[in-house]
Amino acid sequence: MKEKTDHNSSSLKWEQNGELAHRDLAELIERLKNVESEHNSSELSRLGTKSNKKD
Repeated sequence: MKEKTDHNSSSLKWEQNGELAHRDLAELIERLKNVESEHNSSELSRLGTKSNKKD
């Protein structure tokens, strides 16, 4: 059985400053929004918006 490594949490890329790479952070937030409650999902959306403003 072959594992998919492109969407595996062990393949997340970290920046030199210790933060998660922007693309991986955005994907993680989207995945979490799909499985969390509505309240948590809206908080994740807020977090995603905040992370987008850093760039």
